[in-house]
Amino acid sequence: LPVLRNVLLKGALAQATADEAFIACGLERYRLAHGQFPETLEALSPDFISKLPHDVITGTAYKYRRTDGGKFVLYSVGWNETDDGGEAAMKRGAPEVNNGDWVWQYP
Repeated sequence: LPVLRNVLLKGALAQATADEAFIACGLERYRLAHGQFPETLEALSPDFISKLPHDVITGTAYKYRRTDGGKFVLYSVGWNETDDGGEAAMKRGAPEVNNGDWVWQYP
């Protein structure tokens, strides 16, 4: 039943995207209050996010790091369960959901 695999993949991707958007809002609130993004996601709790969601794929914390220029990268390891360091695989100019990380990049 290949259709079921696609349903699971799309559901996991939708949940990861919603979680990343939620965390990104907390990160922006932190930045507005402190002038920069936090060193770790744990700094968001409890003032900006009551409880951090876990990566739907691994059950562990989402991956996060600050980058140059006051930005950040936030990501799930994605469907292949391999940490690619926040690099999304691309196929014909669009993210490839079966490979690479599922990345929320600022901006």
